[in-house]
Amino acid sequence: MAMLFLSILFWAFFASYVIHILDETLLNGGFVKWISDNFWPTYNVRMFFWFNAAFIVAVAVSNILFDSFGGHWVILPIIFIAGFVTHVLTVHLYWTFRLNSYSPGLVTSLLYVVIFYLLIKYGLGGHLISRKDFTIGTLVGIATLGAFLTVGPTVLFPRITRHRH
Repeated sequence: MAMLFLSILFWAFFASYVIHILDETLLNGGFVKWISDNFWPTYNVRMFFWFNAAFIVAVAVSNILFDSFGGHWVILPIIFIAGFVTHVLTVHLYWTFRLNSYSPGLVTSLLYVVIFYLLIKYGLGGHLISRKDFTIGTLVGIATLGAFLTVGPTVLFPRITRHRH
């Protein structure tokens, strides 16, 4: 039963990511326009598509690995959730306030925060996930995926592409 709860939560994260992509596509001119106007002028729809397609596959694979093997494989979905929660705070929320312009994806990214809360309250608090696995997944998610999603589109990629042109 414990694995079922976690599996449902991880697939809910997957579904919230798909909904989040729709938000980023439809609201306030779209995330592509928002990023290209504010940080990375050469960012385009094709890059947005392939980036998100790769992450959809990666999240699905991490969920399937957990569903198939359980145990320490729980770390992979936690990495994605913690990384995307970091992205909520450091890109969507921070830059919405800093630029005084709605970051497309902000509202639906709050679903990640809810899922992370439930993961803490019932996964960790209910002893469905070991403290060690949760800590590893969270720290790796913040340090790698969260950092990448924070610095990549706002600092790193704009600098790299600026040097090319």
